[in-house]
Amino acid sequence: MFKSNKTKKLSLGIVGGGPGSWIGHVHRISSRFDNQYEIVAGVFSRNVKISTKFGKSIGISSDRCYSNYKDMAKKEAKRKDGINVVAIMTPPSSHQIIAEKFISKNINIISDKPFAGNLDQAKKLFKSIKKNKKIKYALTHNYSAYPMVREAKKLVEKGKIGKVEYINVEYIQDWSGGTKINSKNAKRKLKWKIDNKIVGTSAVLNEIGTHAYHLASYISGLKGQTVFADIKQISKKIKMDDNAQVMINFNNGAKGMFWTSVMAKGGVYGLRIRVFGSKGSLEWVQNDPNYLKLNPEKGAVKLLERGFHNSEFSKQFSRIKFGHPEGYLDAFANIYKEFADSLKNKTKKRYFYPNEDEGLETAKFISACKVSSKSKKWVKIK
Repeated sequence: MFKSNKTKKLSLGIVGGGPGSWIGHVHRISSRFDNQYEIVAGVFSRNVKISTKFGKSIGISSDRCYSNYKDMAKKEAKRKDGINVVAIMTPPSSHQIIAEKFISKNINIISDKPFAGNLDQAKKLFKSIKKNKKIKYALTHNYSAYPMVREAKKLVEKGKIGKVEYINVEYIQDWSGGTKINSKNAKRKLKWKIDNKIVGTSAVLNEIGTHAYHLASYISGLKGQTVFADIKQISKKIKMDDNAQVMINFNNGAKGMFWTSVMAKGGVYGLRIRVFGSKGSLEWVQNDPNYLKLNPEKGAVKLLERGFHNSEFSKQFSRIKFGHPEGYLDAFANIYKEFADSLKNKTKKRYFYPNEDEGLETAKFISACKVSSKSKKWVKIK
């Protein structure tokens, strides 16, 4: 367990995110934003030569470049200067087994989403995290760390839009690159995402839908109770989930409409959420992240800007002056910064980074969606 020292950098190890990995680049940059971490070890390839070459290129000594996570966990746990935190950025189905190995060595975890590949894995991982009181866990649902998303969460908590009644959330992408996916080009275009053993329960839900559902729960403070889902696959030959439309009943009686797709032609990128309450509504669009629309039930719409005037809470998470955009990397960095502070600060301060509780909830949601879509019935989230 890391001993509290507010000035010392946390020693960070990485599993995944090697040569050519975009998300690995994102994690490494984000961890360095606030000088809270030093990357000292990693597994970047199963090939020890490739792992060592890449590790050395980012400043890691060759004796701390590993070819498998088991070896890394064992050796780092024995070192006096071993890692305090491991960041996991591998495909979904491996998240649980990798995390549990490091948890058994009392090493803190920062994991890329989703929490696990399927619900069974999620339940096992959740139990392991809760059982070990010496470690903490963070999940990089980075959209929750945008300043105006946190402003929205705070406004809901303060009752500014009244009781939440409806939530509309969507996250769309186009993984096809504008071409038609067929049996000949599917593997080249989609790679491991067409393999259920690697991607887990559902490609579209695990990869991007998990973000959308988490965002809805994060801002509203609600949990889904039942779902009615319609999930589509690319084709009979290519059994990869590519589109999901879900109706959700939340625990306070609110209704939700959820849509996520990775084959929305022309929809290069799109994450949008609207939360409607008894007194008004909020709207946030990730492509215009510095603004939050507050629509009262009567009167003019207010456009709240990050770090400015009526958005006091967002200032805590803003890195530059209002009027200048910030976004994706900053949000990732907010999670790394908060997690570091939670490890160093022994007071009962409230933190906003997603953890295993939210990870399990998203896994439950995805599992229920699959059951609902197959049965064409309402299914309880459990």
